[in-house]
Amino acid sequence: MVYNSYVIYQSIEAAQAVWEAMALLPDGCINFTNVHFISDEAAAANLELARLKAAILSSAE
Repeated sequence: MVYNSYVIYQSIEAAQAVWEAMALLPDGCINFTNVHFISDEAAAANLELARLKAAILSSAE
């Protein structure tokens, strides 16, 4: 948790995509330092990258 921070999501879908991405990866893999707005496109791209990284991490085990 980061105190005194905020993020504005373009839509509920963007927020859901970001939360799903965070759930897929270990803590600390996603860094939102100085991020205050997440568009639908950015959220979708981050989710796609998180899915790819999660697949790579699971295959390495």
